[in-house]
Amino acid sequence: MERMQNHDRMDAAGLDTAVATLVLAFNEDPLMRWVFDSPEQYLTYAPRLIRVIAGNAFASDSAQLSSDGRAVACWTPPRTHHDDASVLAIVSEACAPQRLAAVIGMIEQLDGYRPAGDFWYLSMLGVEPVCRAKGYGASLLAQRLCECDAARLPASLWSSNERNLSFYQRQGFEVQARLQKADAPPIFPMLRAPR
Repeated sequence: MERMQNHDRMDAAGLDTAVATLVLAFNEDPLMRWVFDSPEQYLTYAPRLIRVIAGNAFASDSAQLSSDGRAVACWTPPRTHHDDASVLAIVSEACAPQRLAAVIGMIEQLDGYRPAGDFWYLSMLGVEPVCRAKGYGASLLAQRLCECDAARLPASLWSSNERNLSFYQRQGFEVQARLQKADAPPIFPMLRAPR
């Protein structure tokens, strides 16, 4: 099955597909469900948040969507900065003040783990739950990581789901730290050096 980026779908319909896939993929994410702690909140705010994040990747032409739309990777290319204020506004609207303080505190800690110089940042990787463990995520990562290696650039991400750490480690990422504030689920900044 072809699972590579399909440039023909990197349009409004492709963005809609990516958002729907990511909403399904992140339904059980510990941090996402801690921030949006009821089904109603999750279904109201997660699509808006994901649309901003995926929209940034589409705008910079760095989104990857499997040919069947079942998997998506949202990347931030080197020297690209996105409007994080929109992300914070959505989280602030939905999140209780004490939880918001914990999220902001962890994000501030994450800044200390960003690589120096140019790097690719994976902001979201999601596979529709019925398609997990079938190679979709690894296929999307392999494509971008080959580009990182060719350009001798590191790749960075942070995982909010401890169950995913071994998957990223198999792709060459290393855990840099375990960050946690208050009763929030931990997040794990990860880095992959070019090969």
